[in-house]
Amino acid sequence: MSLLAALRAPEVRLAFRVTVAGTAALAMARLFNLPQGYWAVITAIMVMQASIGGSLKAALDRFAGTLSGAAWGALVATFGLHDTLLHLCLTLAVALAPLAWLAARYPVCKLAPVTAVIVLLTSGGGTQSSFMLALDRVFEIVIGNVIGLAVALFVFPARAHGVVLTTAARVADLCADMLDVLLDPDLADDVRQGLSKRHAQLWAALRPLDTAAEEAQRERRTWLGDQRDPAPLVRTLTRVRHDLVMVGRATSSRAPSGVAAAQRLEGPQAEVRRQGVLFLRHAAMAMRAPSALHGQGQIPPVEPVQAATHAYLDMVQTLRAEGVLRELPRGVTGQIYTLSFALEQLSQDLADLHARAEEMIPPARHQDKTPEEAAVPAGVEPVATQPPAAPSQDTPSPG
Repeated sequence: MSLLAALRAPEVRLAFRVTVAGTAALAMARLFNLPQGYWAVITAIMVMQASIGGSLKAALDRFAGTLSGAAWGALVATFGLHDTLLHLCLTLAVALAPLAWLAARYPVCKLAPVTAVIVLLTSGGGTQSSFMLALDRVFEIVIGNVIGLAVALFVFPARAHGVVLTTAARVADLCADMLDVLLDPDLADDVRQGLSKRHAQLWAALRPLDTAAEEAQRERRTWLGDQRDPAPLVRTLTRVRHDLVMVGRATSSRAPSGVAAAQRLEGPQAEVRRQGVLFLRHAAMAMRAPSALHGQGQIPPVEPVQAATHAYLDMVQTLRAEGVLRELPRGVTGQIYTLSFALEQLSQDLADLHARAEEMIPPARHQDKTPEEAAVPAGVEPVATQPPAAPSQDTPSPG
């Protein structure tokens, strides 16, 4: 079973796709007797990315850069001077300057200067004309692009939608780790000093999520992938990260020992910590492996987090009504109010995360029905075998 799991790993599948693409490109280059067939092999390897959306972008960049660079390089090589080193340098400058500007203005053409240089420098000592070299170069790149895209589409295809869910699950796990640490009343000083590294790690984890979302959008536009929009999920996780920054500022220093308000808030804060971490852990598990939830396509409910947050806010209001907060130092009171606002925002964003993640997780499949449900003919109301369970007293009311 461990061997099967290893074969399903994204890294193993990507390595297999790269191997197939490179081998197929070499065979195709030899079949067409291309003079520099290694460019087709290199292109097929470069096109192969972690997802179909990434392969589409790499293929487009490769083709656009090659086409523009080969055309301009062939034109400059044909009419430029090559007899002396000075003339060759001036010709190279004429070839590079406009293409460098084009690459800076349009990143899709970033390979154009490289292609122009290859065409220009290889056209001087050969028997072929510059335009024939440029045509061969474009043909080699086209073959590499076609083979790379074909392998990406048909050999263990990896949709960007799955990459988004896997990356979002990692971000949710990091958010859970951060929340668990920030709301720990007994946090050690050395751990507290290392929180900046944790924040940097969480921020760095959001960048691959942005990239995966862009690739998923590209697949949606070309109808090659899932049509669910990943942008709302990315925005929600970014807001959760901002909420944790606010929580970190509110808990940056310990409350003075023996403060009655801090002691009365300790229990509600611990419950917010427990429910928030539990929700984020289960949400990450659901996004990472939706089939682990028996095909339900749902993540755990967010109502326990909201109930724990309301209990904390109610305790703050009670302390305020009793006048306890007015007796505290201004810094401690400010921390309590800041934490209250941050936890309220976090509760709202976790509710939004619940909705956005449910939109992204694949729906339940029909084969997940029980045998009793499958035996009921279509159009017939199934008979309940037992009365519905009474609502739990712990479940908060809709209001």
